[in-house]
Amino acid sequence: MKKILTFITLSLFIPFSGISQSLQINSDQAIVDFNFVEEDAIGTVKGIKATINFDPTNLSIASIKGTADVTTLSTNNKMRDSHLQQADMFNAEKFPTMDFTSTSISKTDKGFKMIGKMTIKGTEKEVVVNFTYSKKTFVGRTIIFSNDFDVFSRKKREDSKVLVKITIPVL
Repeated sequence: MKKILTFITLSLFIPFSGISQSLQINSDQAIVDFNFVEEDAIGTVKGIKATINFDPTNLSIASIKGTADVTTLSTNNKMRDSHLQQADMFNAEKFPTMDFTSTSISKTDKGFKMIGKMTIKGTEKEVVVNFTYSKKTFVGRTIIFSNDFDVFSRKKREDSKVLVKITIPVL
């Protein structure tokens, strides 16, 4: 009888224990697209690794933490790509990854809003990523400024605007 009562008790409480769904990303298909607006330079970053705990019905326990490999940065211009790896730009030898850790995720009319800390070249800044989750794929968009991370700094911050699109398929 004790075993039956224990089983029933556990069966009732485990579904409500606040465990979010842990998702495994498809690293081969995950990509960050960017557009450095002032220079009209577009490119990609790959080598994405992430830990995603996501349950759209319980966002209070959702979290996303990820990295992108700076050495995979590509603008389809080998000379520029090589320069971007150097110490005066991303300094890939000292800072081989760009990192992001969410601090909150909330529902919006068009999807979700994620606030988190982005670290590029050792500098951490808060960013807002608006994203959708559909057909087992997260698609997020944000705007960052390269001046904020001491990468390709410009006289005016607005001239360092970078449009970012993050696509993370899950298995």
